[in-house]
Amino acid sequence: MQGLNIFNDESERAVLGCVLQDENCYDIVKDYIIEKDAFYVEKHQEIWEAIVNLKSENIPVDLVNVSTKIKGITFYLSGLQDTVPSTARAESYAKQVNSDWLRRKLVRQSYEIADKASDNTLDISSLLVDVHDTASTLLNLEPGQKFDLDTLLSMTKDSLFNKRNLTTTGFEPLDNIISGMTRGEITIFAGRPGNAKTTTVANIARNLVLSGKKVVMFNREMPNTEMMKKFIAMESQHVTYHMLRHNAVTNKEDIEKSLNIIKEKYTDKLFMFDNIKNLEGTFREIRRIKPDVVIDDHIGLIEYPSNDMRDLRLKIGDTSRRYKWLCKSEGISVILVSQLNRNIEYRTERIPKLSDLAESGNLEQDAEIVAFTHYPWTVNFENARHGKYGLEIVVAKNRYGSTGKATVGFSPDLCTLYDTVEEAEASVSTQSSDVPF
Repeated sequence: MQGLNIFNDESERAVLGCVLQDENCYDIVKDYIIEKDAFYVEKHQEIWEAIVNLKSENIPVDLVNVSTKIKGITFYLSGLQDTVPSTARAESYAKQVNSDWLRRKLVRQSYEIADKASDNTLDISSLLVDVHDTASTLLNLEPGQKFDLDTLLSMTKDSLFNKRNLTTTGFEPLDNIISGMTRGEITIFAGRPGNAKTTTVANIARNLVLSGKKVVMFNREMPNTEMMKKFIAMESQHVTYHMLRHNAVTNKEDIEKSLNIIKEKYTDKLFMFDNIKNLEGTFREIRRIKPDVVIDDHIGLIEYPSNDMRDLRLKIGDTSRRYKWLCKSEGISVILVSQLNRNIEYRTERIPKLSDLAESGNLEQDAEIVAFTHYPWTVNFENARHGKYGLEIVVAKNRYGSTGKATVGFSPDLCTLYDTVEEAEASVSTQSSDVPF
């Protein structure tokens, strides 16, 4: 029969390649691939069936695990991964596969209807009912939006009275403004070099871990070992970052105490990666660990395929949108760290604003909260309003609340933030520091 071989091999390969590259794509495409026969190529049907079985068994979907389900197919699977230009288009590939599948079904049903229509012994009313039922069946196979009011009301009630969808930073001046970070949303922390943006998110990570939350940090700018030195300084309150870098031997006892505290309180709560370059690997680890909060520092260093020739603005926009959908599907909060452009350097007033965000349009649009770290000491020194120990966190956007400026205490030597400037001054060490913010 003509029309039964309607399919697009590239689209079928792309759907499977996207899921193998990034398991997160499965949730995007599964509503379009209702059954394995949605794929025309038999080998693709086998691969999809293996993927569905892995998901039902709660086993990660990757090349190795799929290969264990289908013998002798590793090379072919590897080719599927390598030919996908961007997993961002996974849904469009799946739509094409779904469309081809429905067309094949329509052709097959049309032949059956034609055969029945040519049989004069069949009742015309029954035949017309069959035509109507066939059309209805095909319409029901096309993906649609699902909505359950009872579930929505229950979730809203839980959100209102239990505040389970809010994750606080642990810093009262900041939380008084933002109330907390919403699960399913993105928060941006940005600042110029030397304005403590990395130290700020590290302190937030510490507060979250100590409150029982599970946190994943992707340290793209500095090695994990350097980030861990910050946590050692935070937990010690005696050993400064300068000591850790230049005089660790003489402070071995205090360092060991901090390491033991971190081992006791951070195990199975804090996960850090400094060797994952692309977004696919990032999302894979997030889905595996299932954290409460993700911190990505910073998104300007995420690598894209060599054949992706898009402008950086479009790439960052793609990254923030994909993170946003990940937030929703996983029910997590995400903190993305970003740079500010150089425009701020040419202004008399150095307080950051939204237009200072690098690639501002995309990040500003997708984020629930946009906050800037501003450390006046780096510019004004002794004339800084709160001296060496005051850090300003400027909330420039807050979709569900107010904006404003939170002043917190900051001890550069100890890599630690406090609720007040006075607390920072009281805890400060007299030794010098060498801190990469």
